[in-house]
Amino acid sequence: MITYEIILEYLSPPINTFSNQNNIILPSSKFTYFKNYFDDSFYRCGIQYIHNSKNVSFENSIKYCLDTQEELSKNCQLVYDDNSISSINNLWNITKSIHNNIIVFDFKNNKISSAYYGEYFNPWRPTILLANYNEWWEPIISNEAKIFSFSSNKSSILKTKILSNEIKKYGEDNNIIINDNFNEIIELEQFVNNNEETFVNNTTFTKNKLEKMKKEELLQIISNMNITIEIIKPTKKDIIKIICKE
Repeated sequence: MITYEIILEYLSPPINTFSNQNNIILPSSKFTYFKNYFDDSFYRCGIQYIHNSKNVSFENSIKYCLDTQEELSKNCQLVYDDNSISSINNLWNITKSIHNNIIVFDFKNNKISSAYYGEYFNPWRPTILLANYNEWWEPIISNEAKIFSFSSNKSSILKTKILSNEIKKYGEDNNIIINDNFNEIIELEQFVNNNEETFVNNTTFTKNKLEKMKKEELLQIISNMNITIEIIKPTKKDIIKIICKE
C-alpha cells in the first residue's frame, strides 16, 4: 500500500537519521534527549538543509526563528572544515551579529551549550533554541513562539527547566555566566533612545516589542524595575511611556 509517508519519503528522502523532512515536526515527547526540558507545545521543525550542494541548515534554522527570508550576513554562516565549525565564523560571532542568545542542544552527546551576546547570558534578551547533530541543525520552537526570554509566554521553561541545568559556553569547558537581575541589567546596559524605538542595548526591549505585550506582562516589567505607578488606572500606553522613560 502506498501511504502518505511513503510518498513523502520518495519525494524528499531524509538526508540523515537526525534531520526531519522539510516542514515535518518532531514533538518534544519523541526527542531522544532533553524531552523533560520542554512541555508538549515544543517541537523540532524540519527546514531546508541543502541549497546549491551546501549545508545551510544552521542559517535556515536562524532565519526560521527570526521569521525572515532575507539573506543573513556572512557572520551568520557556519563554515565547516572536516565537520568542525571554523574558528573564524563561529556561534559567538553570530550572536554579536544578531544580538541574540543561542542555546544549542547537542543530540549526539546529550549536552547543552550556549553562545550569547555580551559579557554574560542575559535571559531577558531574545534566545534562540537550536537542535544540533554534527553539522546538521534544526530550530526548537513551540506553538506559541519561536524565540524565548524571561518576558515571553514560555519564560518558565527557560527559567526552571533549561537554565537550571549545567550549560557550557559553546566550544569551551567553562559554564555560562547568567545574570537575571533585571535592575542590574538595566543599569549595566542603559536605556538608549532612538527616533522611533526605545531599547536596552538594541534588543532587550524595543518599543515595538513592548506594544505587542499584554498589559499584565508590562506590569511585571514595571515590578521588576521597582517603579511605582502614580497613575490610578494606567493604560497600556501609560505603562509603556513609564518603561521608556518618555
